[in-house]
Amino acid sequence: MPTHKICLVSHLFPCDRHDYKGNFVRDLAVELSYRGHEVHVVTPMRPGAVKEETIDGVFVHRFAYYGWRRGIQLGQLKGNSTLLLGSLFLRGTMKCLSSVIKHNSDLVHAYWVVPGGLIGLIVGRLTRRPVVATAAGSDLTAAPKYRLARLLTTLTLKHLDRVLPVSTPMKKIAMKLGLPGDRGTVIHGPVGIDTGDLKKTVQQQPFAEKYGRSLVHVGNLTAPKRAETIIRALQKVTEMYADCRLIIIGEGNLRPSLETLADELGLRKHVSFCGALPHEEVLNMLQGADVFVHCSDHEGLGMAIMEAMGAGLPVVASRVGGVPDLVREGETGFMISPDDVDTYAEKILLLLKNDQLRQKLGTNARHFAEKHLNKQTILAQLETVYEEILTSTRKRSASTQFSR
Repeated sequence: MPTHKICLVSHLFPCDRHDYKGNFVRDLAVELSYRGHEVHVVTPMRPGAVKEETIDGVFVHRFAYYGWRRGIQLGQLKGNSTLLLGSLFLRGTMKCLSSVIKHNSDLVHAYWVVPGGLIGLIVGRLTRRPVVATAAGSDLTAAPKYRLARLLTTLTLKHLDRVLPVSTPMKKIAMKLGLPGDRGTVIHGPVGIDTGDLKKTVQQQPFAEKYGRSLVHVGNLTAPKRAETIIRALQKVTEMYADCRLIIIGEGNLRPSLETLADELGLRKHVSFCGALPHEEVLNMLQGADVFVHCSDHEGLGMAIMEAMGAGLPVVASRVGGVPDLVREGETGFMISPDDVDTYAEKILLLLKNDQLRQKLGTNARHFAEKHLNKQTILAQLETVYEEILTSTRKRSASTQFSR
């Protein structure tokens, strides 16, 4: 497969190796670099970051904008912060344009339709480069609730060369918002998972030996995640299994209220808040748990769910967004309404008391991940898309020159 110069635009990108915000975008950039592509990342400044750096062969170019020192994520904005958003968009467009011209990029790949896709679209039109955008979820579900965001999302979807929804439901939403069906290609996740790192062995289960029956939840403790549903379900689970423990991995502004809830329900000894952990440690914990639990109001796909399946865990998750692309009801896990505490508890108990069923669903999940979610498959699909849109662009350019 030919290699290319890629300008990757994302409003989230880690400040360092321990930062988990946008770590999947960093992983994508690094994997593309490993495969021989020259990758330049354009991303906003955040506290603790530097303007220019090279990470595992990836060239990172950060730009300052109004209010960046507060470190606020777009999803955390309350109301209409016009100055902040306008500044981010304008400075991002200028930085992306400069990078594409200076480094002679072959294409622009935006992560999230807005703002990255819109920035890429403008830069692509100015420089005659093709633009592809990954539709990760919140850019299609949360942002369009606001009139201006919906208008910009629709405009961008109609004119991008290719859109990569991370799940089948996300593609359907994108098409309702204006994406032509022939320009949408579903690719599950930014980079997939390394199933070889998740192979379960007896030696990798000290966590299970230490804690006994264990549920594990991985995710930011922020909206739209709904860890409180899982904690409430745990109360019912511990009535039958007093040794059951819920391990919550992740950090966020909801952590204090979740800790308070655990205290109020008398579950403090049953819930461990681990905070944000290094990725290797997260994988070890997954391999030592019994059941993976996840709850959210909306979800593009769910990297944590993918890794849990790769670790051979049955999944109990909310039926939202792209989760149905991963979880096969009764085959690899169960899907439930985000508010249905009783059914969450029922399905968790079913798996804990039936070893044969739990192992069967976990094995099925592992096989599904190996076949559909492994890193090499996902990256090959992405490179095929790159080649298709570049070939199409070259043909259009040749046709235009010929007609003249």
